[in-house]
Amino acid sequence: MTIEYLADRPEFIPTLAEWQHQEWGALRPGEVVEGRAARLRGWCGRSQIPLTVVAVSEDELLGSASLIEHDMNTRMELTPWLAGVFVAPQRRRQGIGAALVHRILEEGLKLGVPRLYLYTVNSTSFYSDLGWRELEQTSYRGKSVTIMSYSNASAWL
Repeated sequence: MTIEYLADRPEFIPTLAEWQHQEWGALRPGEVVEGRAARLRGWCGRSQIPLTVVAVSEDELLGSASLIEHDMNTRMELTPWLAGVFVAPQRRRQGIGAALVHRILEEGLKLGVPRLYLYTVNSTSFYSDLGWRELEQTSYRGKSVTIMSYSNASAWL
């Protein structure tokens, strides 16, 4: 498995947009798959925010994760965010999600980011196991979510 910039693998954007729309579409009522694809195209940076990385095995897309400026329009003071961590259902529980999160932490460290944030609907224990700390429970777009942070990303290197 390799982790590459989505900018170098744009052929994966339609699949990622479909996967993410199915997973999180309820958090963005009215958004269509093409809207998510457009957002992913905008997150195709390299060594800058925003960026998206993809996990790939022999040209098979396994998952993705992004580093973006803002992920909650109600918490604009928090930045930047780990977002869109997704692993194909048939490839879960193989360490791919953790590898994607670690890669985003490394990218943040290279960019001098001292703290990252995320929100999750139901994966708090996954992120806690990776060293993320819970900041608060809140409601966002009609869902109960947990906001978490990660400091001192250099501990991963």
